[in-house]
Amino acid sequence: MGTIRRRTRTERVRVTSEAVAAFNNGDAAALHRALRLPPWQASPLIAEGECPWPPGSGGHTTWADSQALRAELLRESV
Repeated sequence: MGTIRRRTRTERVRVTSEAVAAFNNGDAAALHRALRLPPWQASPLIAEGECPWPPGSGGHTTWADSQALRAELLRESV
């Protein structure tokens, strides 16, 4: 009996011109699609300051990643 081997998902989120355009337009849905973010990840559009979600929630666990993406998007949009 064989086994199915699955590759681990180690894709890095890539900031593209499409993602920068969606960020500049404030389009959260297009930004999530362009960055291939999971639905529970906090949007980089709102990732400023302290996290508004309680610890353990999807938004809280992804807050730091969203802040890093926001910083990268801001650098690219200049």
